[in-house]
Amino acid sequence: MSAPGGDLTLTGTHWLVGRTGIEGLPGTWWADGTGVRVSGADGLLVDGAPTAEGLLRADQRLMVGDVELKIIRRGDDLAVRTYDPHAPAVARFAGIDAFAPDPAWVVSAEFTPAEGGRTLRTAHSHSDRLVDYPVVGTFTFTVDGRQADLVALYTGHEGEAHITFRDATSGRESYGAARFLFVPLPPTAGPVTLDFNRTTLPPCAFSDAFICPLPPPGNVLPFAVRAGEKVVC
Repeated sequence: MSAPGGDLTLTGTHWLVGRTGIEGLPGTWWADGTGVRVSGADGLLVDGAPTAEGLLRADQRLMVGDVELKIIRRGDDLAVRTYDPHAPAVARFAGIDAFAPDPAWVVSAEFTPAEGGRTLRTAHSHSDRLVDYPVVGTFTFTVDGRQADLVALYTGHEGEAHITFRDATSGRESYGAARFLFVPLPPTAGPVTLDFNRTTLPPCAFSDAFICPLPPPGNVLPFAVRAGEKVVC
């Protein structure tokens, strides 16, 4: 997380609306079809070669000094992200606190696939962005006699269902916005295993410049899930 290009080094996500100047970077930037065009960017290196102007692609390595740039696309929108290895968050970082592994949080669940074409409009952290994600289905399980139903979305992670949830530890013992659990996409309805020990912190726990999907209303659990990653130290 603290290595160059890691989540802690993200200092900005700059959405391109018209011709845009990006704080700390040379030149003028704007969206051009599926790529990003720049002009007057003295000091920009593209795959190691000086490039003051031209059309840039997401698969190219972009650097200004030791700041790495990445082009991202969300729907029809393009942005430039800046990753600074000297970001204050890197200096503060002391690790990731996690709950001790607990076999009690490897639970049996029943998977019910969603009807074809169903989507769920989802809010995001640090943003007013709303995205309609495909719904993979619902995982139903029981903890201490209490039934829970977690809706899983497809957010672009190949072969995985994405469960974003809060629980009674959120904002107290664990990161407040959400935590993530990625599960291999079940091929059909039926029993599956959910290992909450593999719960991870979302990228927005490491930098406010990330936007992360927040839990759907039904994914706020009334009990404490003391498993997986807790907080950034």
